[in-house]
Amino acid sequence: MVFTRWYSRITIGALIVGCLMLSGCSEDETIKAKGQQAIQMVKAFAAQELGFSVVSNIEKMSEDSGRQGDKWEYNDSSWQAGLPTQKDLFMEKLSQFFNVFRPSGDFWVSFTYKNKAGTHKALWDVNIYTKKVIQKNDDAKSLSPTAPKP
Repeated sequence: MVFTRWYSRITIGALIVGCLMLSGCSEDETIKAKGQQAIQMVKAFAAQELGFSVVSNIEKMSEDSGRQGDKWEYNDSSWQAGLPTQKDLFMEKLSQFFNVFRPSGDFWVSFTYKNKAGTHKALWDVNIYTKKVIQKNDDAKSLSPTAPKP
């Protein structure tokens, strides 16, 4: 009975400490920095055979469309990144305090622009540790460089 009371107090104490640590489960500076890293990885993403990156493709496509009278509207806030799930946020926060928790490194990245056809949102999945970038929709595929066809 004494063991049960002692164990219950420890469990409740651990629960309270955990809740206090994670109560502000909003983005902190570390997560924001990793999100910026994910954005930079997408901007620099390029097909192996080409020297062109996503950001250079965006600039070129935007300039070409502008010359044809279809000006694109976008700015630095058009790029956003975040963690895909609440679990990823939880693991990221815990990994800052305890080295037994390993964050996955997975982020989503989006780029939004407007033109005559409306608003477009390109989506990528990025892992900042493995450096893997995956295009998630047609807008991302159209903005990402592709290898020339033989």
